[in-house]
Amino acid sequence: MVTVRTYWNPAKAALAKSVLDNYEIPCALLHENANLFYPFAMPIRLLVGDHQADRAIQILNGNLEKAAEIEMSEADNETSVDSATAPEIANRNPWELLVLAFYLFVPAICVLGTKFPTLATGSRARYFIARATVTQFLSWLMVLLAAVLVVFYFRVRNSSLKSSTRQ
Repeated sequence: MVTVRTYWNPAKAALAKSVLDNYEIPCALLHENANLFYPFAMPIRLLVGDHQADRAIQILNGNLEKAAEIEMSEADNETSVDSATAPEIANRNPWELLVLAFYLFVPAICVLGTKFPTLATGSRARYFIARATVTQFLSWLMVLLAAVLVVFYFRVRNSSLKSSTRQ
């Protein structure tokens, strides 16, 4: 990371960061809150990656034509899309399916573990029993859906591993 600019005003630093974020240049503010405790003790630094420093400086200076030229020259130097995405396809892992299955499975097991009273009396007893029955039915559906998601995870993962070995 390279320091592109330093600021004493946090608002100007945040504005510069938002401009670079708008141009999809990853950046960070260092010592952003230092002036809250010790005003004028430490400037706020705007950091950008080494390979994008020239383009960020040109954008912050307002020279957008030069920034566009730098971006075009970087685009010409990049490798082709096919060779860059091949390792990504091989390392594809749909872990989100397991997370979703976990978030469905845990509450369902907790609801299924709850003991509902079987002998309810009073005028609202049949409504209570009906709600408990529906709740347990929906919990079993959530457990079934979580199991389907886990099976689907392993099928997708195995298919992506097979496609990576073919290439």
